[in-house]
Amino acid sequence: MNRTTILRRKLTYLVILVAMLIPLYLLGQPSGGKTDLGGELSEMRIKYNIAESDLGEISPASETMKLASLGLRGVAATLLWNKAHEYRVMHEWDRLKATLNNIALLQPHFDKVWEHQAHNLAYNVSTEFDDYRQRYEMVREGTEFLTRGVRQNRNAPRLIWYTGWFYGSKMGMSDEKVQFRRLFADDDVLHEELLGENIAVDSPEARGPLGKPDNWLVGRLWLNHGYEMVDAGVKIRRQTPLNFYETGPKWRIQHAEAIEREGILDERAQNAWQMASEDWNAFGNRSIPTTSPFTIKLGSLEELERQKDEKIEQVRELVKDAFDVEQQARIDSLVDEHRKLWETPVDELPYADRDMYASIKEGVIPDLTKLARTADPSVRLRAIELVGELDDLEERLIKVRGYRTQINFPYWKTLALAEQEERTVRARRLIFDAEKANENAELDKAIALYEEGFEVWAEIFDDYPLLTIDDAAQDLFESLKRYSVAIDSEEIPEGFPLRTFVELMGEYGQVDSTLYASIQEEAEATAIARKAELAEEERLREEAAKAEEKAAMEKEAAEKEAAKKAASEKKAAEKKAKAEKRKAEKEAAEAKEADAAETESNASPADSDSPTDAENGEDVDGEKAE
Repeated sequence: MNRTTILRRKLTYLVILVAMLIPLYLLGQPSGGKTDLGGELSEMRIKYNIAESDLGEISPASETMKLASLGLRGVAATLLWNKAHEYRVMHEWDRLKATLNNIALLQPHFDKVWEHQAHNLAYNVSTEFDDYRQRYEMVREGTEFLTRGVRQNRNAPRLIWYTGWFYGSKMGMSDEKVQFRRLFADDDVLHEELLGENIAVDSPEARGPLGKPDNWLVGRLWLNHGYEMVDAGVKIRRQTPLNFYETGPKWRIQHAEAIEREGILDERAQNAWQMASEDWNAFGNRSIPTTSPFTIKLGSLEELERQKDEKIEQVRELVKDAFDVEQQARIDSLVDEHRKLWETPVDELPYADRDMYASIKEGVIPDLTKLARTADPSVRLRAIELVGELDDLEERLIKVRGYRTQINFPYWKTLALAEQEERTVRARRLIFDAEKANENAELDKAIALYEEGFEVWAEIFDDYPLLTIDDAAQDLFESLKRYSVAIDSEEIPEGFPLRTFVELMGEYGQVDSTLYASIQEEAEATAIARKAELAEEERLREEAAKAEEKAAMEKEAAEKEAAKKAASEKKAAEKKAKAEKRKAEKEAAEAKEADAAETESNASPADSDSPTDAENGEDVDGEKAE
């Protein structure tokens, strides 16, 4: 091999390398702006919205670290994760935070980085400190770390949900929740940062009863931000839609419970529960994606059951004779116990037997598919269509019932409905005041408040039996124990208002599990009746208010009319008095003039004699003079 051959090969390799740069340039050319889309890879990034600017906030430091790793980003990230664990074990917190920042720079679009390490800071590292203020700072570090992740991942609703979860769960459910909630309410620096993230902590939606931001409500605002993102078209990843959507309304409920524990037991608590009930009802009306090719609404159970009954009745009308014959045959085959239940009106059945009645009702429905296929040709097609619609409704009903059971939907709905009543707030206030009096050794006052509160709670449990399995029931049971100590007696009096409740709770304060289902069914039916009762009471109050307002208006009109009449009479009397006065003055003047005239007439003869006498005198004098 001579030098010419070697040179030729080198030139060949060089030409090949230069030629390879051309397709690389065409593929990897960066975008030059709106008109210049760049190479093929750049166009694909724009098309699928995976460009760095589309994914989130651009971080020059992150891009620099990616380039500096020379394709070994995964190896570098793995080493940093190990380092982070070592620093946490060694309690080297500054190095830990620096390492977490480096991991985030290397893997800014890997959701688990933000979730795991934020959880590490807020839940694991925070517990290593003794002072609750230092623990709060680490929890805050975790939430701020998540917020950075949200900024760099605009299309990650899971991160937004996780942020809202941190603000609610960690700050509102931990052992230091009282201190954490107070510190958060006074954390003006954090509030300013949240405002920068478009979380309106200065709005009424975020402020608690004391006018300061509440961690539960701020967490709800984060969750609502995630809901808006999903509604705009972003898909939910690595989380079920049911769990994703239920958290926001639950945070409203948790807020109402939290302020009641803190002693806010007035109309502010009622308003909080009313808003919680509205949020939960809105959640029930939201379309929830399922594993089936359709969405459901958790609050549509009654409507779906009504539609099912209507369609069964429509099928029955089409194949009436065959339907009735087969249904009667199924009824005749029932055992005596089930037939007795079937013949009993639903309203008269005990709640424990209503599940059995529903099963019997389903069992006596004939095979509709068979009836539709053997129906008269003139109605056969319509019958088959109705059976298909019934099958679809049944699938939806199964999903709705299953999803409602997963999150205990009826319980939360009933709880929000019961807690917004004035008497429930009053019952809680009475027990709260009784506990304070008991702590201050004011036993007589405590006993009186306990007994008054127990009477109200008995009424509430009668109307909402489902509350007997609530956390409040556990707290009430503890109050009952303290009441027993205060009265120095463990025996339950015969007429004690909560006697049934105490027996239900048992010796260890646990509800008998066999009663749970029946209580739940009873509560749902009773809640509906109670809602209707409250609506009727509200209607009567409105009518009474309108009648009272009308009576007040009529009274006011009558008073105005009487005042007007009195003023008119007074004016007439004054006018009459003036007329009489003028008449009297006129008569007096006329009388005076008459007197004057008479006086003048009487004085006139004397006045006329004087000149005559004078004249006579003059004559006499004249005569005398002569």
